[in-house]
Amino acid sequence: MRIFTKEKITLCLLIGLMVFAIGTPLMTAGIQENGQESRNRATIAYTAHDAILLDGNAEMIAQATAESWPGDGSSGNPYQITGYSFYDVQHSVEIRNIDLYWTFTNNEIDGPADATVWCGMEISNSANGYVANNVIFNRFRGLWLIDINDVTITNNIIEDNLFHGIECVGYINGCQISDNTVRRNDGSGIRILTGVNSEISGNSITNCDGTGIQIMGTTTNCQVTDNYIDEVTGLGIYLKDASSSDVMHNVLSNISGDGIYLYDPIDCEAYNNSLTNGGNNGMVLKGANSGLFHNNSFIGIDCIGISVISGESSIIRFNHIEDCSDYGVETASEAKFNEITRNVFINNGASRQVCDEGENNTYIYNYYDDWTTPDVDLDQIVDTPYSIDGEAGNEDPYPLADPDAIPPLTTGTITGTEAAAPIPMEILLIAGGVVAIILVGVFYVKRKA
Repeated sequence: MRIFTKEKITLCLLIGLMVFAIGTPLMTAGIQENGQESRNRATIAYTAHDAILLDGNAEMIAQATAESWPGDGSSGNPYQITGYSFYDVQHSVEIRNIDLYWTFTNNEIDGPADATVWCGMEISNSANGYVANNVIFNRFRGLWLIDINDVTITNNIIEDNLFHGIECVGYINGCQISDNTVRRNDGSGIRILTGVNSEISGNSITNCDGTGIQIMGTTTNCQVTDNYIDEVTGLGIYLKDASSSDVMHNVLSNISGDGIYLYDPIDCEAYNNSLTNGGNNGMVLKGANSGLFHNNSFIGIDCIGISVISGESSIIRFNHIEDCSDYGVETASEAKFNEITRNVFINNGASRQVCDEGENNTYIYNYYDDWTTPDVDLDQIVDTPYSIDGEAGNEDPYPLADPDAIPPLTTGTITGTEAAAPIPMEILLIAGGVVAIILVGVFYVKRKA
């Protein structure tokens, strides 16, 4: 009869624990998200507080002194407003015309859920703020922003408001809006008029009756990255007059409007985004010039995978487009000198999988699952061109016979961001777990020896 030693039992328990952790990354993520809500609503003992309405540095200093708020307003020791609950029929918190350093953390802002309560928190013509781990709900708007600089808004729960979750009617400059949970708002999730040198990242935006993320006026040197957007009735992501800005690593699903809409983007890049189940079009490019749109995935789209309404000299490549009701890619009459290459088109519903109505657009080295033979010389290129719909009378002269084929010639320059899709987190977790198991095993063997 085999006897299990303490070392063997310990080793088995460690391996079992690692396998369980590796196999349940989504469960871990869910625990983290629920933990944030629990941390804000259950574990914090809020202190009821009247509205805080501050206009100018002098008023902040005076109230901080009167209430003994920690800090002195410097970058190394900001004033700290924390642990309060607010319930007001008009404004709860206003930070106006302040450039001292301050934080607003671990507070709760509630209201009667009607139009008279205005916003939960207003920040206008101010800078150097840090807004984190707050819960804002049952207001008209959640956060109301006007002309702010160097403000971070992170890890807040903004829900059940009558209009937008986060709205800026001026500009944001040098700001970060990240890792917020924005849900069940009757307007857009995040709506910005003008964005400059800012990042909108890691937010979860769900069940909102508007666009997920939109920058309505001008977008300059901004990144919209790693956001999760699901069940919104408008567009998924919308940027207007964007320059030198990136849309990347966003996951969208169940979008009623277009998934990603870029209006007049110049020198912009959109990559590693995915949209499944719905969306009028996967991505719309209007007035797109000198852009790079690659490594995106659009599956189960109600209309066109990528619709290029107008624009010149952009590159569309390494995208996976599948099960669209209409074309996988369409270049319309005002689209010129664009290159569409190395994309995978599978089971898209038009008479052909792509359409060109424009001028001097190049379709080359794409894979079409309805055109994979003949390949007599086995060079992974179909021996006859793929005919493309549209008035341009275009064709793809070298359709790929296999979606993983590597063509003998590659046009343009492949950058590091598009040469390969990122390694999925699940693979990284499994690899890390295997390494950990090996290390534990080596340690056990050495100890026994």
